[in-house]
Amino acid sequence: MRNIEDVVKDIDSFFPMNDEWEALDELVEEAFDFNDIRVVKSLLFVLERNPEHDGYGTFWSIVHALENIGNYEKELVKSVLNKPHAMSLLMLHRLLNSNVHLIAGKPIVEIFREVSNNSKFTKGHRETAKHYLSRHAM
Repeated sequence: MRNIEDVVKDIDSFFPMNDEWEALDELVEEAFDFNDIRVVKSLLFVLERNPEHDGYGTFWSIVHALENIGNYEKELVKSVLNKPHAMSLLMLHRLLNSNVHLIAGKPIVEIFREVSNNSKFTKGHRETAKHYLSRHAM
């Protein structure tokens, strides 16, 4: 069995060749097996590096791995505010649906508001944030 440092290094350096994502899916599975907080930033960074790609289902594996590991919420907020991805926005939405309203004292609806109003993000990400905001804003 490989160690966690090698798995993190491989996730950090992953780049799909010929649009093949299976190797990442295997790395995410390996990271999931470790259930170690050290993979959180690396998994979120995959989403940041590929803001317009869906990973052909692999990104769902990232969502499930992060939710299983837990304690990823602060890093998720940093990632969303740096470079949102449809899946990172979805994770915030899922947190709201599970009655988590604050992350590190910051309301999740405010995070959606920041993304929806920030012109440095794509129109699609701003619209996704607006959609979630409309479902949860009071």
